[in-house]
Amino acid sequence: MVQRARKKRVSLQSSLKPFSWKSDSPAPREGKRRRRRPLLDHRPDSTARRTLVWIDDYEPGLVLYKAVLESLGFRVLTASRGRVGLDLLATHPADAVVVDYEMPGMDGEAVATSIRHRRPELPIIMFSGSSMLPNRVRNVVGAVCDKAGSRDELLATINRVLGTKAATVLHTPATEAEHGLRGVA
Repeated sequence: MVQRARKKRVSLQSSLKPFSWKSDSPAPREGKRRRRRPLLDHRPDSTARRTLVWIDDYEPGLVLYKAVLESLGFRVLTASRGRVGLDLLATHPADAVVVDYEMPGMDGEAVATSIRHRRPELPIIMFSGSSMLPNRVRNVVGAVCDKAGSRDELLATINRVLGTKAATVLHTPATEAEHGLRGVA
């Protein structure tokens, strides 16, 4: 069965003539396979294969940010508790961490301090609705982003800590409406 399928593929390939936009370009050599490239790659180069670990006790926000950032080409792993987020980091590679400051149990400061001790090179963004972050917290993280700020500011902060550029806009009202959320997550 497999041999018949291979023979059919070979006979179909041999009956097709190569196409070229240029009339003077030579045809590919017989017997040599050409590597096919995808026509379109919807992932921006700046975020290709970048993994974020997002730790926040507000689960509807986790769903929203995961959906939006994955649509921009990021891979997003989520945790609704600090300890679970640390376990994710121990078992999965990550390029950056976004952590909420105010969480029950292990708060964002404790999570960020633990990450900094284990992986000092890993960028950490403190994503908080609290305007009163102590300086000791600001000294542990690479960036602070306000939950009340725009989604574009959040994306710019993520790209800055990752050292990438992206012209993509994060704030999409359609995505927020789809998940029944509005404004601050």
